[in-house]
Amino acid sequence: MSSNELSLLSKQTIAKRDRRTHDERITDLEAAFAILKTKAISSGIKTDASAAKVLKDARVNRTYFYVKDKLKDKSASAKYQVVRIAIQNFQDNFDSFCSDTLVNQLRNKLSQAEEQRNQIATTMIEQQKLVAEYQNHNSILKKKARIQSNQIVDVLHSTGVNLNSKVGIFGDVRIISPDTYLWKNGKYMFDDEIIRLEAWKRATKELTQVLQRALPMRIYILIGAPCAGKTFWSKDHSNFYPDLHSVIIDATNLTLLSRLKWISHINKYRTKDTRICAVVFDTPKSVLQSRNNRREPTKQMRSAQIFKKANELEIPNLLHEDLDEMIIVRSLDE
Repeated sequence: MSSNELSLLSKQTIAKRDRRTHDERITDLEAAFAILKTKAISSGIKTDASAAKVLKDARVNRTYFYVKDKLKDKSASAKYQVVRIAIQNFQDNFDSFCSDTLVNQLRNKLSQAEEQRNQIATTMIEQQKLVAEYQNHNSILKKKARIQSNQIVDVLHSTGVNLNSKVGIFGDVRIISPDTYLWKNGKYMFDDEIIRLEAWKRATKELTQVLQRALPMRIYILIGAPCAGKTFWSKDHSNFYPDLHSVIIDATNLTLLSRLKWISHINKYRTKDTRICAVVFDTPKSVLQSRNNRREPTKQMRSAQIFKKANELEIPNLLHEDLDEMIIVRSLDE
């Protein structure tokens, strides 16, 4: 190595020599630790404030922390150890340091929101799969029913129909309502999930018996919140088309999925003389509230419960739900 190179190296060594006092180094360590501790709490990564990073940012040799008897000045050595212990304590108790910070609280809320979003997305995917399965099943059953229907006698057209008649040749209107089975000991048990499930099973069984008759039918699926006027509407036979036997499914049927369950069951027995008509009740919430207040006490529901049901309404799509017809019944404010 030449004399010039030795001279240059000597100058660099002198330039890098740490001429700070112990108190100045300790002050720089404390300042670096304070900055890095804030960063670690913000990022949620405790190693952002590790001893190695504090020493690096403060430009202090690690031997002041870890080599015993490095200094003859015991007072200065103790001060270095105080900083080192503070850093170690922060590392060991990092979670408790973060638990009460606003950043951590927001991070937890964000994590919870993300988890809820993922759960909702998973549920939607499962619902979509279920709907697709129902629609595919319905399509197969409908095709099969149309093939079988060629062997069925066309009762409607062989007898002739007076289309101006309000009742027609089919005067017997059948109403299928799970509500019928929700009464127990004189009490309306709408909130009892077990009784509701049993009521729907019994209503489905009743519908099966009706569908097995060799009659051309129009099945009205009523769609509306409680107190929307469904039962009142179904009692007026002039609301029904007179050309087919009328069957009414009187339930809320607010969602696509709830309607698909009925339609899937109907398609098991469907013939070319079976039509499905959706009857949607467009009723203002103020009317729902007013009608609920006039109900007998045993059948009144909480307003919040009725409004929640009203908000669940999904308007039917004739193309996607295997429906033949749709009627919309609008109620004005009372």
